[in-house]
Amino acid sequence: MGKNILGSAIKELRLGKKMTQKELSKLTGYSQNTISNHENMNRSLDELDIKRYADAFGVTPQYLFEMVGIKSRDNEQIRNKKASHRTFKPLMGIVAAGVPLEMFEVPEMVQVPEDVDVAFPDAYLLIVRGDSMNKIIVDGSYALIDPCEELNNGEIGVVRVNGTEATLKRFYKMGDYIMLQPESTNPEHKSQMYTSKEEIDSISILGKLVWAMTPIGMKF
Repeated sequence: MGKNILGSAIKELRLGKKMTQKELSKLTGYSQNTISNHENMNRSLDELDIKRYADAFGVTPQYLFEMVGIKSRDNEQIRNKKASHRTFKPLMGIVAAGVPLEMFEVPEMVQVPEDVDVAFPDAYLLIVRGDSMNKIIVDGSYALIDPCEELNNGEIGVVRVNGTEATLKRFYKMGDYIMLQPESTNPEHKSQMYTSKEEIDSISILGKLVWAMTPIGMKF
């Protein structure tokens, strides 16, 4: 470490154990002057110093960091490392997993794994609302939609209906009709059939579902 932020914790533990600097000196091998400088944060601490003090007090190095408000030094390093392997995708709106709703823009960027971004560079995120696809993707999850991927029969995608409404469903185009099929534990959701030329002409495919994730902290 290049600086000392643990001096107050060392002093607090020593006094809490009713230990003198001389007694702590015997446990750590440091002189009383060195201990005084450490406690007053006039001298830096390295990893070995921290471990020696932790061992002397019968605690972990992490405990010392937590005493000064650093909850997880190791976890912070891990988070920073992971963050370097993540990137962002635009959150473009909300899509219905139920009756089609109007899709609207939500100006926000959401982190996704770097390999997902590399695999689907043109994809965007939508928040799924409703339970008509909850066997595949639950209400409140993020759906990554790729407009460049072809949506084949039986695959899941976002389909625009009536020019403005968008829904997430399993897509089938069979001869002279289009069927949008739910994947739900709720029996109230039925397949949506579009048979007239006017209905079929109003349908457009916005993209294919290529990946999904649930937000951190989401309750199930």
